[in-house]
Amino acid sequence: MPSGAFHSMDQRRKKRIEEAILRELGLILLKNSQKVIFDKVTIVAVEISPDLAVARVFFSLFDGLDIKNTTEALQREAKFLRKLLAHTLNLRSTPRLIFVYDDSLARGRKIIDLIDKALGDSN
Repeated sequence: MPSGAFHSMDQRRKKRIEEAILRELGLILLKNSQKVIFDKVTIVAVEISPDLAVARVFFSLFDGLDIKNTTEALQREAKFLRKLLAHTLNLRSTPRLIFVYDDSLARGRKIIDLIDKALGDSN
């Protein structure tokens, strides 16, 4: 098998693992919403390292939450979340979770507001 075939197979596997982590973390947050922090967070994307040891979990927040404190709270819960993930994912080793705030939803909202304002001013 050509080495390129292994690369594409590795990329497909990596993508499947990222999607599984994204889906399962979302479900875990819903099931454990009694923890206030989980109720206010949306998992947006997951990027896993090439060696599958670390997963960067990108999240967004509902308005009014402190990004720094929320990120720190999620990092404190990372071992708990990793343990729950290990029970649902069929992996040899569950990646370590690193939470990263993703402001793309907030930026998108601002752009839509600017467009709405510009269109409203032209009428």
